[in-house]
Amino acid sequence: MKRIVTVLALLTAVAALFFGLAPLAGYRIFHLGVLLLLLYGVGVVLLLVFWDAFPDMMFPGYPKEQHRWWRIIRGILAGCLALTVAGGCVLSALMLRAGRMNPPPEDGAPATVVVLGCLVKENGPSLMLRYRLEAALDYLRLHPEAPVVVSGGQGKPEPMSEARAMAEYLAANGIDETRIYLEDRSTNTQQNLAYSAEIIRQEGLPERLVIVTDGYHQLRGRIYAGTQGFTQVYGWSGKTPWGLLPSYGVREMLAIGQAVVLKGGRIW
Repeated sequence: MKRIVTVLALLTAVAALFFGLAPLAGYRIFHLGVLLLLLYGVGVVLLLVFWDAFPDMMFPGYPKEQHRWWRIIRGILAGCLALTVAGGCVLSALMLRAGRMNPPPEDGAPATVVVLGCLVKENGPSLMLRYRLEAALDYLRLHPEAPVVVSGGQGKPEPMSEARAMAEYLAANGIDETRIYLEDRSTNTQQNLAYSAEIIRQEGLPERLVIVTDGYHQLRGRIYAGTQGFTQVYGWSGKTPWGLLPSYGVREMLAIGQAVVLKGGRIW
């Protein structure tokens, strides 16, 4: 049993290190999710290395029967790491459900599409934002009556607001500008939904929402939509580069915790 647990722990450490390094090596991206994956991987490896050897290395000749303090410490550390993995698995299942198992029903009822913003570069939407916009185009072409709110303000490194960049992209790809509503004040997901809600109600748009974003982001979008009083919220997800998904997913878990604990959102 101990050997099986050791192998499983080592496999999770290798996976964490791989997906922590992938954004750095492949995309030159570093954020909190990357850091946490690297810390987890290094932490597990160190715990496995020092599991039995630490007291003898630090205190050679110290009576082994008095190593109880180290057994307690390593047990607490192992328990914390195991709880981290278990909690991550539960949240991952909820995120998967919101991102890939909550499609809008095809019952003919009108809906408003809300596209959540992402980074805009000098040459236009970033890769992840383009994937969201491509997904939005697929839905809007299938549902030519649906209005769309593009939501995102302008950050310091961005040449224009995310909403403006998204509106231009959609219009250039055949979406009638009269269908497009710009929400260009928001700087985070909570504001995305709050300010989009104002536009939807001011313009009398349908309050059934189809949120377009990355799959890992759908759960938080639905949580914040719920805080704005929307009860019919569905997901239409864009692609996410597989090498980025775990690190962004880890970062998203922390943001979901904030949405529920600090912002009064409901995860169910």
